[in-house]
Amino acid sequence: MERNNAFFGAHETWFLTIKEVFGEDAALKAMTTVMERNLKIAYDGMDPKPKKGDPYDFDRVVGGRDNSVGLDVKFPVISESRIVYQFWTDPFPGLKNHVPAEKLDATYMKFKVSYLLGPEWTYRTTMHIWKSAFTEHVIEKK
Repeated sequence: MERNNAFFGAHETWFLTIKEVFGEDAALKAMTTVMERNLKIAYDGMDPKPKKGDPYDFDRVVGGRDNSVGLDVKFPVISESRIVYQFWTDPFPGLKNHVPAEKLDATYMKFKVSYLLGPEWTYRTTMHIWKSAFTEHVIEKK
């Protein structure tokens, strides 16, 4: 699967521009705001609507949205208390060496987890595509 270069390339360009003009913190804050707004619109527009707190629906909702923008993602583990979420496509290769991976991933992962699963869930990144074959986020119920 090939990522949507126009969609992700525009995000990379404005991120780097904001970083250059206003600094990394401002660029990360802007990216977080844009991601939250875009993802909320996408998730709320799904039919059927996402089932908040349902780890099995997380696969349908997040996987469906990610696939629609050209990302190859997998969910090798889904249970009542744990989800393993893997990116096999790098959405932002143009940001490598411009921002720490964990800060960039937080701009969308915190929202995905809290909005779709709730505050009793958390995530950690166990590997990243900038250093491995894929990015892996382990999402767990607290």
